[in-house]
Formats: sequence, structure tokens, C-alpha cells
Amino acid sequence: MQGEDKSDLEQKMVPQEVTWQPLSVDLEWGKLSGKIGIIGSKDSISSLRILGVHGWLDNANSFDTLAPFLPRGTELLALDLPGHGHSDHLPIGAHYDILSYVLNLKKAVVKCGWDKFILIGHSMGACVSNIFTSFFPEHVTALVSLDYIGVRDLSLATIQKHIFVLFKGEELRKQKPVVYSEEQAIERLIKARTNLGINAAIDRDAAYVLLPRSAQQVEGGYVWTHDPRARANFQGMYGKSWHTYISQIKCPVLIVTANHGLFTSAVQEAFEEILDVYRSNAKWFDVVAVDGSHHVHLTHPKRVAEPLIAFLHRVVKETAPVPPLPARL
Repeated sequence: MQGEDKSDLEQKMVPQEVTWQPLSVDLEWGKLSGKIGIIGSKDSISSLRILGVHGWLDNANSFDTLAPFLPRGTELLALDLPGHGHSDHLPIGAHYDILSYVLNLKKAVVKCGWDKFILIGHSMGACVSNIFTSFFPEHVTALVSLDYIGVRDLSLATIQKHIFVLFKGEELRKQKPVVYSEEQAIERLIKARTNLGINAAIDRDAAYVLLPRSAQQVEGGYVWTHDPRARANFQGMYGKSWHTYISQIKCPVLIVTANHGLFTSAVQEAFEEILDVYRSNAKWFDVVAVDGSHHVHLTHPKRVAEPLIAFLHRVVKETAPVPPLPARL
């Protein structure tokens, strides 16, 4: 938190009103759904733009609790990735992988007229954000990864497992969706993340934040909105190339890890080589640990907001052509 006293930052951790506007982006094969939030009053819009990329089987609401702590006047664009939330599902014959998400995100920001922005990604969304930044550095002023450092190579058995999930998802698409009561839907949102085995648990409040885009209300209850094929997660296919990709990231980078998340202090030692690649290539690089689990940005946003705001202020101060942040209330 260079340049700012901690007490000054704590005074700025007062949540502000966020005005959300729905957004739909036509990508020809289908539409991505999302929303743009203005932090604070509408007449305080600054030039600070942030694109938020959610994690696997989450949705654009993933940033709802963090948004009120962002600098006043910030524009936050949050999109449901293809096959997630309210976005359309990919056509039959297509499948979901990191490159597909990256290329569709690129088309979407061009359609939205967003030329330069700070990119914040959580979990799989951070993987997408890193690859996006390496491919399209002209768009990204700075990069923030939330509880994500990198990927390891998938074993053959794991790849085969996800191929099975993909094929099973293709069959599930043909079946009538299961209708759940609100309570069942909330419990399943919580249980699904608990069962991942990666300290990704969320509480009921967080589940209620995700529910409106995770499920669609129908007669008798709720049905899931995500494409069953999206449950196949192939991000580990990038393990061998990860160092090459992130070595191309030259902008400032912040990684916020959760001490009970994917990258505990013990696990981070195995990823030290990756951290060194960031240190050697990024304009500057910070890694900060906060107390919480994998979804700490959603369950305890203030903990993430403190290092994030410090990072944003440094980006604004040292990176042209982004103008100074407006004073917070």
C-alpha cells in the first residue's frame, strides 16, 4: 500500500451506491448478457473502467458485493461468459474452453466500445483475463487476479474425466430441466462449491447474490441457466504454455490470494517460478494474501477492496493516460 496510510484507506472503505444497467451484446452466434455499474452518483463518472470476469459456473453477479467499494465514478462492466448466467449457450458442436472465452470477450469489449480498461478476474475468470492480456495487451491498463496464480498440466485421466463431463452435458441439454424450490437452489449453489474440494465454500448471502443469474424462475421454482457442457473445465490444458503467456504481460499486475483458498502459503511455494515470471515482466507486481476462502471477494469484499484500492490508486498515479481518480465520499 505504497503512498497511502492504512487509516486513510480504511476511511475509503465505505460502500457506495451502485447504479446497474442491463447489457446485451450480440456476437452473431448468440448474445452475451451482463451489466454496467456506475459507482456513486451518475454525475461522477470518471475515465476509470474495470472489466470483471467471473469464475467457473459463477456469473456477472460475482462482483456485486465488491463493486460498492470501488472508487467513485468507476464504470464496472460485468458479463456472463458464454454458457453462464443469462448469456446464450454455444451452438451444438462447440465446447467451452479458455480460448473460446477469451475470443468472445474480445469481441464483446469491441462491441461495447471499451478500448482501455483494468481487468479483474476471479478463478477461471483470472485464467481468462491473463490469456486475454497476453493476446490483447493494447486493451489492458492493469491486471488483477483474485485467488488465482496459474495452472498446472492436467493428467490424462483428468482430461478424460472432463471429456466425459462434456459428453454427459450434451445429453443433459436434450432433457427437461429439473425444477428446484428456492431453498433447494440455494442449498445446491452452496453444496456445489463446497464439494469442489478447493476451499471454495460460499455462505447463504453469497448464494442469494448469485441466484438471480444462476437460475431462471419458472412455474414451481427455478431451473439452472448454465449450459451443462460448461461443467467441463479444460483450463489446465494451458499448463505447459502458462509461463509463455504470462511473460507477455507487461502492465501492472496484482494477485490477491485467499489464505484458505486455492493458493495457501504452502501451495504458493510450488508456484514460485510463476510468480518470478510476473516479477520479471510486469511493470510492477504485487501479491497480497487476505483472510478468507476462494470466494472471499464475494463473501468478504472489504478484505479484497483494501489491497485493490491501493493498487488502483498506484495504477492511476503511475500509468498514463488514465486520469486521476475522483475523491471518494
